[in-house]
Amino acid sequence: MEQDIQKVFKSFTRGGSIFKNKSMLQSKFIPASFPNREQEVTLLAQILAPSLRSELPSNTFIYGKPGTGKTTIAKFVCNQLVKAAKESAAPIECIYINTALKRTADTEYRLYSYIANLLGTPVPHTGLPTDEVYSRMVEAIDKTERVLIFVLDEIDFLIERNSKVLYTLTRINSELEKSRIVFVGITNDVGALNSVDPRIKSSLSEEELFFAPYNADQLKSILSERVKEAFHSRAISDDAITLCAAYAAKEHGDARRALDLLRVAGELAERAGKQRLLREHVELALEKLDRDRVITTIKTLPQHSKVLLFSILNLKESFISTGPLYEAYSSSATSNGLSPLTLRRVSDLLNELDTLGIISARIISKGRYGRTRVISAELPTNLRDKVLNILRNEVL
Repeated sequence: MEQDIQKVFKSFTRGGSIFKNKSMLQSKFIPASFPNREQEVTLLAQILAPSLRSELPSNTFIYGKPGTGKTTIAKFVCNQLVKAAKESAAPIECIYINTALKRTADTEYRLYSYIANLLGTPVPHTGLPTDEVYSRMVEAIDKTERVLIFVLDEIDFLIERNSKVLYTLTRINSELEKSRIVFVGITNDVGALNSVDPRIKSSLSEEELFFAPYNADQLKSILSERVKEAFHSRAISDDAITLCAAYAAKEHGDARRALDLLRVAGELAERAGKQRLLREHVELALEKLDRDRVITTIKTLPQHSKVLLFSILNLKESFISTGPLYEAYSSSATSNGLSPLTLRRVSDLLNELDTLGIISARIISKGRYGRTRVISAELPTNLRDKVLNILRNEVL
C-alpha cells in the first residue's frame, strides 16, 4: 500500500500540470477587471469616492443572487479606495465582516467585540456586560480622525438575528467625535430589508445596487479571462469553457459555480493523466459537485429539517400536498423523540429547503377549491436512495 501511495505522489510531482495558476479559479481571488460589471464597479466607486475628501459617503445596499460578483467587487473597490487614500494621505479604512459566520456576528456582544478587536482594542469574547463592550467598540472606532467603511456581507443573517444591532450601528455617528462610519450591506435576499424598522431601511439603503444574474455569454467571457492565467496554453478546449458557462447560467447565472466547475474539471483531468481539459471532464465535475453539495448540505441540516426531508422522500410520491406531508412528518418526529413543530413552522422549513434547491414547494390553483401547496423532491435520481439512507440512519 505504501508503494502505491508513493507512486501516486511521484507521478504527480513528475507530471506536468495543466494549471498555470489555479488560485485564479478560487472564489476568494479578486481579479483586476470585471467583464460585464464595469457599470456596477464605477457606480460603487463614485458612491464611496467622497471619503477621499473626508466627506461621509452614502450607505449602500448591494443585492443580487449568489455568484453575481457582489462581494468580490465590493472588496475590489475598497482595496482601490484604500490605495488611492494612501497616495493622497486621506485617512480611510475598510473593514470586511461576514455576518453569517458563527462567533463573529451571531450575537450583539460578539459583533461589538469582533469590531473592537479588529481595530486594536482587545475585548474578551465573553464575560463583560454588553454595554461595556459597546463602549469599548465606540472608543476603538473613535481613536483617530478617519472614515471607516464597514462592508457587512450576508447582512440578512444579521437582520434575522438582531435588527436592533443594525439600528444601533447606523446611528453610531452621532456618538463619534473623530471618526465617521459608512456601511456597505451585501445580501442574496432581495427582500432582506422588507421586514426591518423603516428607519434602518432608510439608513442602509441610501444608495442601492442590484447585480443581475450573468447569462451564458457573460459567464463565458469571465471564464475566458481567467483561463488565460489559470491554465497553460492549449490545456483547455473551448467546448469545455462553453459547457461550464452554460451549466452555470442554468443555475441562476452563478459565476462562482462556473469557476468551481472549471477548477474541479481541471483536477479530474489531471487525476486521469490528461494534458487537456475536455467536455467529458466538465460533465464528470458537474456530477461530483452536485453530489458533494447535496450530501454536505443535507448532513448539516437541523434535525427537524432532516425529519421533514426524510418524510418527503419516504412517501415516494411525485407531488405531495401539505396535509399528508405534515402527518408523515409529525409521526417521524414523534418516533425520533422530537416534539412536532407547528404547521406554520414546518411551512418555513419547506421554504428553506426550497431555497436550497433540495425540494420544490409551489402553490397551485385547484379552481373553486382554492389553492394548495405541492411539494416534490429535486434530488438527482442517482442521489435519492443515498440521501434517504443517510437520513434514515440519522432520523430513525
